[in-house]
Amino acid sequence: MRKQLRFTGVGGQGVLLAGEILARAYVKAGKYGVQVGTYTSQVRGGPTKVDIILDDEPILYPYAVDGEIDFMLSVADKSYQLFKDGVKDGGIIVYEPNLVYPTEEDKKRWNMYPIEVITIAKEKVGNVITQSVVALAIATRMNNLDHDLVFQAMIETVPSKAVEVNKKAFELGYQAAEEALKTKA
Repeated sequence: MRKQLRFTGVGGQGVLLAGEILARAYVKAGKYGVQVGTYTSQVRGGPTKVDIILDDEPILYPYAVDGEIDFMLSVADKSYQLFKDGVKDGGIIVYEPNLVYPTEEDKKRWNMYPIEVITIAKEKVGNVITQSVVALAIATRMNNLDHDLVFQAMIETVPSKAVEVNKKAFELGYQAAEEALKTKA
């Protein structure tokens, strides 16, 4: 089953790392995963997105198709506004409510979930740099991806000195997504 996901933010927030880990997890499982990042020449602070395609079948075209993206997570309003229209009607958008400001029309068009990604990383994990792993875990839960598979790929990808803090970030992100889903049900 094909899934098209998108993470958006600004350069330096780690959205590319989250996409890399998701694609890597699928490949390790003998499935197919690709990620294609886009960022401006500004790099740090400029709009950034990474599109991820996960599938059980070979991926012949490695780019997500705007209007067909199932899920997007955004932690920066500039990038949210720029890339939101790629999400299919009725798709899921998770957004950082302290930094992203969807319109009432957006809330009618998509299934919107406000989750404080950066607050979780900064205050609960104790390290704002872990926000990409918090986002990764949220995407894992919201898309019913294999927790253990993505968790293991994350452990193998992050620097060894940061494994323990990222384990905590992953579990807290997963729990936040679980709570958001229960609240909306």
